[in-house]
Amino acid sequence: MTTKNIKNQGFTLVELLIVIVIIAILTVVSLVAYNGLQNQAKTSAAKSAADAVAKKAELYNTANSSYPADLGKLTDAANSGEPYYLDTKTVNTMSTAFPAVGNPISPAPKEANTIEYKVCTDNKGAHVKYYNFSTSKVEERTIGTCPTTSGS
Repeated sequence: MTTKNIKNQGFTLVELLIVIVIIAILTVVSLVAYNGLQNQAKTSAAKSAADAVAKKAELYNTANSSYPADLGKLTDAANSGEPYYLDTKTVNTMSTAFPAVGNPISPAPKEANTIEYKVCTDNKGAHVKYYNFSTSKVEERTIGTCPTTSGS
């Protein structure tokens, strides 16, 4: 065989290794980007659930002159005709309390629509906590006029 025939038979080992490395790098980059997008989507869903609870709690306050003591008042099927009724599929409550705002939860909630609702002591507002999957920390939305307390 001449040198010309050997060159035309296929790729060298070095060429194949370079292609494999490039494919591996592209795969890692795309997986990291996908994971980030997935976390952003979960955070968006959690924030939407918290906003829905906040809006329904405001409607409940308008109708009853007080904020609901818990989510059961909003999700009760007997209130399905009321404007403040919240479908149970919209939110999921945690079995344990969320930690203070800015702290991580271990393990993270499985469902993005997991929130915690807690009425303020003076019943003039409420706190709605949700998990930010992008920053891995608890965030909170306050409705009404709650007395300020650190890490509530």
